[in-house]
Amino acid sequence: MHLISTVVGVVGAVVVASLVWLTVIVNSHTQSRLLHIQADAAGAVLGGVVPTIRTPLATAAAVAETSRGDVADVKSYIAPEVGTGSGHAFVSLSLWRLSPKGPVRLLALGKPSTLGTDPRALESVSDKIPGPDALAVVDLMTQTPPRIGYAVESIGTTPRYVVLAEAGTPPHRRALLPAASAFHDLEFAVYLGGRPVASHLLERTTPPPSGSPIAAVRVPYGTSSLYFVASAERPLGGGVLPVLPWIVGALGAVLVVGAVVIAEWLMRRRRTAEHVASENLRLYAEQRSIAKTLQDALLPKRLPVVPGVEFAARYVPGDSSADVGGDWYDVIRCDDHSFLFAIGDVSGRGIPAANVMASLHYAIRAYAAQGDDAETILHKLTALVDVERDGHFATVLLGHVDVPKHQLTLVNAGHLPPLVVSGHDARFVETQPGTPIGVKQTTRYAPITVEVPQGASMLAYTDGLIERRGESLDTGLDRLRAAAVAGEDSPEALLNAVVSSVADEAVVDDVALLAVRWTD
Repeated sequence: MHLISTVVGVVGAVVVASLVWLTVIVNSHTQSRLLHIQADAAGAVLGGVVPTIRTPLATAAAVAETSRGDVADVKSYIAPEVGTGSGHAFVSLSLWRLSPKGPVRLLALGKPSTLGTDPRALESVSDKIPGPDALAVVDLMTQTPPRIGYAVESIGTTPRYVVLAEAGTPPHRRALLPAASAFHDLEFAVYLGGRPVASHLLERTTPPPSGSPIAAVRVPYGTSSLYFVASAERPLGGGVLPVLPWIVGALGAVLVVGAVVIAEWLMRRRRTAEHVASENLRLYAEQRSIAKTLQDALLPKRLPVVPGVEFAARYVPGDSSADVGGDWYDVIRCDDHSFLFAIGDVSGRGIPAANVMASLHYAIRAYAAQGDDAETILHKLTALVDVERDGHFATVLLGHVDVPKHQLTLVNAGHLPPLVVSGHDARFVETQPGTPIGVKQTTRYAPITVEVPQGASMLAYTDGLIERRGESLDTGLDRLRAAAVAGEDSPEALLNAVVSSVADEAVVDDVALLAVRWTD
């Protein structure tokens, strides 16, 4: 063999061996990187669960405080969240009043529990609560059956109220994921606390995490944390990566240049896979998990039945890539002849805006439950939000409707006026808009009462319905008025006409709509 052939052969062998080694390392690194990205995405999803647990407990404590421990008010609000069936957040719940003589239990719902019956247990739990309105997590995993305890203390001073609740673990602690889930390719387990202790397992897939690499994420969970550990059930970068070193080795002996091209293709494939995984993380964590979870949890699942009127409501999301918004609506029945409705919009987007929306939403329900009128409720809301502290303000429209008298009493905090539609006539009610909630805490709001014609409809909405870039507000209002007249036969028809004509592809902000029609 000539020297040149030997040199070429040796150089070629070195190049091929180097390429094979490189593909093995890149494959392992890519698998590990994609696994950690998926684990971070799962951590973001788990972190979004905390507000759905803390908000109802904090609201129950606020109801207890504002009603001075009225058990009926607290029970009417929190009872739907307690039970053992599907859709219930807690299996047991108790309300305690703290006094110098010791804690006094005012209310107990759901299954019996040591946490909710023993005052000594409450005293040990109350020491773990970091402050008012904060969520304390109590480890009850060693009990039979295993549970997670929660505690929230009211914001007031004396007397203080503490809400204790317990939630169970999934059946057999097994996690069942649909095939379309972003985490379907993972084998994972979730533990309560900062370590993977078998007795503190909340749920896991079948089979449990195994193999290498393994990714772990700690997620803040009130005063405790969740420990998420995962491994890949199959290659996350596709089926080509595991066999690529063999392909490079087989072809590299005679196609050294081709092996270099394949290595470059591999690097490009790696960057593309990481980019796609990062984009999926952003879309899933922001849109699929947080937006859907919070928006579905905060909007009413159904509207009440009030004789003499019909309701319809709609929530139209804006840009599908945007974060969760702060638009909401609600209807609260006062008695057989009247009801209170609310519609509002918190400035900005994201989890902070959703938290402000949740606070205002549940505060309105709490104040309405204790019998406050619309003007008083709106004034009390100014103490809950401060734009300098929270970074957000909110426009809110509250209305009290006396159905038999056809009277509509409105109180407005910087919101757009409602539209009253009767036959071929549609007009905006001239309210007295006050300062938005959070801008000025000492604001007083002036109510205005109008008569609604027989068989008429009222439409309340948020600004995303009419505002367009480069277009005046009057143009949007005129467009809304024309669409409402065309579809006034029923509340659903009214919303269908408005959404199809006004909420078109130009809408970039979320839209909340509420329609009310007098049937007699």
